[in-house]
Amino acid sequence: MQEELIPANLRKRLDDLKDREDSYWHDEMYSVEALTNMAYRQELERSFKLDPLGPMPPRQQF
Repeated sequence: MQEELIPANLRKRLDDLKDREDSYWHDEMYSVEALTNMAYRQELERSFKLDPLGPMPPRQQF
């Protein structure tokens, strides 16, 4: 399986969060991007030294 890449807009968002209060990155953990892009979520966790919140729910297929 090929590892997902983090798009430039999400990389910029990570950089912007580093200078903000904790509440900003806490909210970001529940954003659509963080819930659907595991590479981005892992980068958030690594950047802010967070423990993973546990496994993600199964992905719905339409």
